[in-house]
Amino acid sequence: MRPLREPEQSARRRVQVIAFCSAMLNCLCAGSLLLFSLWAPIFQDKLGFSQLQINGISIAAEVGMYLPVPIFGAICDKYGPAKLSLLSAMFFGPAYLLAAHAFTNNLPFHIMLLAFVLIGCGTSSMYFSGVTTCAKNFTGNSRGIALALPIAAFGLSSLWEAQFVSRAFGGEGANGEPGGLNVARAFVFFAGLLLSVGLLGGCGLTILPEVKGQKDDQVGWREIGKKKGWLNESTRMFLTDPTMYLFAAGVFLTTGPGESFINNMGTIIRSLYTPDTAAAPTSIPIHLQQQNHISTATHVSIIALTSTIARLIAGSLSDYLAPTLPVGPPPPHAAEPGFLGWWNRYLGGKPTVSRMWLLIGFAGLMGMAQLFVAAGGVHQAGERFWLVSSAMGAGYGAVFTLAPTIVSLVWGVENFGTNWGIISVTPAVGATLYGVVFAMNYDNAGKAQEHILNMLGAYYHKAPNSAQGLLSMTVVNAGDGAPPAVCYGKECYDVAFWVMGGSVAAACGIWALAWRGWRARGTVV
Repeated sequence: MRPLREPEQSARRRVQVIAFCSAMLNCLCAGSLLLFSLWAPIFQDKLGFSQLQINGISIAAEVGMYLPVPIFGAICDKYGPAKLSLLSAMFFGPAYLLAAHAFTNNLPFHIMLLAFVLIGCGTSSMYFSGVTTCAKNFTGNSRGIALALPIAAFGLSSLWEAQFVSRAFGGEGANGEPGGLNVARAFVFFAGLLLSVGLLGGCGLTILPEVKGQKDDQVGWREIGKKKGWLNESTRMFLTDPTMYLFAAGVFLTTGPGESFINNMGTIIRSLYTPDTAAAPTSIPIHLQQQNHISTATHVSIIALTSTIARLIAGSLSDYLAPTLPVGPPPPHAAEPGFLGWWNRYLGGKPTVSRMWLLIGFAGLMGMAQLFVAAGGVHQAGERFWLVSSAMGAGYGAVFTLAPTIVSLVWGVENFGTNWGIISVTPAVGATLYGVVFAMNYDNAGKAQEHILNMLGAYYHKAPNSAQGLLSMTVVNAGDGAPPAVCYGKECYDVAFWVMGGSVAAACGIWALAWRGWRARGTVV
């Protein structure tokens, strides 16, 4: 291999830096979909959507974000990430303008659903173009942190976007309630911002192939290396590996509950306090009140911040602590007997921890947070909710950092985009399943509460003074044209969170089985 001359090396470094900055910009702006919990209560109040319809929109967005990822990954592998970034601009601009139009004119439910499918497609294509650029331009010992940085930037995007939206588009809501958001203006802002970022990525994202000889030199380092077919030998091996399906099942069982929590967090926060204990103005109808002082935007930012920190920590630790295959004979102390041999083997050098231990540990943190919610740990105790949002953010972020890193280690980087794209389909299925579980839990509990309160209200109709507080609660869903029943209390979500916490525990066991298979064939993760 002929070494590159200094001008060529400088040019490569310059383009590599431009590509990295462009990838980071894409990821720093791609997370607007994670703000869905800000829109959900407003969709319920202003548009009259039921919780099942709201979850239908969020599920449609997840399907748009995850199901096309194998196609997006193949586009990255075959044509390069710049083309995918341009595609994201084509998704985002029209989608957010359609959502703004649908919200302003109170269009039917399926119009908003279509808009969020396109927003999901834009999210994954913009994010994937940035991650794939970094995964292919930085290899070797820096692989973990090279993936952690753009993935962390994606988590950070929802932090700054949530704070910006709450300040720039806050004020009175659509029905005059304080602390609302001008959703239509926020959607128009995202249409312009993400259209511009996608177009910039189309110019700046570049994959630098290795220069392996004169022939490659003549082709030029600016050109993307030739790709093989859509389904090459590497991907065939990936699809026929039983451990892949075990690993993907674990991703399904952890990311599905995480997506469901993030999408429904605004609804959960509103359910923490029953109306008679809520700190809200009594002059506002109860179904329009902000039921407590807990800010959804604040907790969106907490999730984004803890997710970002966890991504950076997980990526850094996975590089520093990861075990390596031995090269050469074992050190002399490897055969020493007794306590001294144990000390030298395990404590005498740099400690090593498998990425799988990190993955299972962070997933366990997320599972404990879900079980805490299911047990009523935050019911009428909103001051504890930051514990849940922090743990969920940390677990969610670390899983999405370590999982693609493990995929690149076990099955290689040649077809990383396609391989990780195939596994990335599982969060869409998980979000659908657990979103429906939450919505059914919430709607059924809300209808049961409404039925009981209306029966008791009719019973006490002749004693208005003694039942004044009770009767005021019946306006949760009073009369024709009122919004769907708003549910209060832990019964609105406890069943769903018991299911989700148990799913995460099952995922850890399934990952342990996949890990045993990799160790049996000598794969070190």
